[in-house]
Amino acid sequence: MVYSIDKQKVINSCILHGTGNALSGGAVAGIVVACIVILIVGIWPVVIYYRRQKTRKAKSLRCPEDSVQLGSASQDEGIKVDRSIQFSYEELCNATHNFSMEHKIGQGGFGSVYYAELRGEKAAIKKMDTKATQEFLAELKVLTRVHHLNLVRLIGYCVESCLFLVYEFIENGNLSQHLHGTGYEPLSWTSRVRIALDSARGLEYIHEHTVPVYVHRDIKSANILIDKDFRAKVADFGLTKLAEIGTASQSLPTRVVGTFGYMPPEYARYGEVSPKVDVYAFGIVLFELISAKEAIVRSTEVTYAKSLVYLFEETLSMPDPQEALQELIDPRLGGDYPIDSVLKIASLAKSCTHEEPSMRPTMRSVVVALMALSSKDSELTRGLELSPRELKSG
Repeated sequence: MVYSIDKQKVINSCILHGTGNALSGGAVAGIVVACIVILIVGIWPVVIYYRRQKTRKAKSLRCPEDSVQLGSASQDEGIKVDRSIQFSYEELCNATHNFSMEHKIGQGGFGSVYYAELRGEKAAIKKMDTKATQEFLAELKVLTRVHHLNLVRLIGYCVESCLFLVYEFIENGNLSQHLHGTGYEPLSWTSRVRIALDSARGLEYIHEHTVPVYVHRDIKSANILIDKDFRAKVADFGLTKLAEIGTASQSLPTRVVGTFGYMPPEYARYGEVSPKVDVYAFGIVLFELISAKEAIVRSTEVTYAKSLVYLFEETLSMPDPQEALQELIDPRLGGDYPIDSVLKIASLAKSCTHEEPSMRPTMRSVVVALMALSSKDSELTRGLELSPRELKSG
């Protein structure tokens, strides 16, 4: 409660109150001091209130000294980020010429991506859409905690004017561009197996080796980046969901987000999330690596559309699956592949896309299977260990 005090009234009352007898100088001084104390006690709550309001306003306009806390949740649920990776909006603008079209290199579901050179390092800046706050927080939360060779590296972020994430720049585009786009040389079978193994290792890491465990929820060929040595990194963690610690196989109901063609039945129908959601999507990516077809195959006729799962299940159920598989293999490979290797990866992909989640392998099992496959043939093993430059020189 705030009290309003008339200073002159208080003094007059203190001096004149009583019988009107004259007061000594000491008594008057005592009364004046008492009145001043009363004034201070009455005004002090008002001063404290306005100081607190001023402090709150200042805090809302600047970042803390040692860390930035994002989100409207409680302090325990906030995201603490090291200030050493924070960029200013001015720095990002200068590096991209005010986010000019010449620097724009991509457009994602939650924002645009720009190329820049920041502090001596090539970078990709994702400018998030204004409605993508939750995706920004999710990606920032994961990539500041999780570090692996086969996961894209977060360099920094910016929360001025808009929301920005700054990643390492991956020179060779994404897997979807190499398989479905134009202007790219066809990937060799060796490169495809290596990309599959790298991607599987990245997913295995977030499923098996992090606390807490994460589910990516948007694994697809467009979210697998390829570097100059044709090594793969999993990217785009904006839809990543936390799985309960110690219950990596447990399904958690949630809002359905992701990309059609990569969603398993239990997720598309009921919103159930577990690491097996990523396993299913990874199986689709394996089918893409074999066939270079989109996750959903459409013909020129509007009514015709089939999933890769259906096409491969149909093919692998043939009396001679090796022979039937030839019809689905990417023709740009020119027959330069070991058919038994292709068949094994197709069978692995079929296991990954099993309708029943419990029947799908874990990503750890997928990694082991791909490693065993690569080590079976000595030439393939050598190819997995060498970069394309070394292969060409050989």
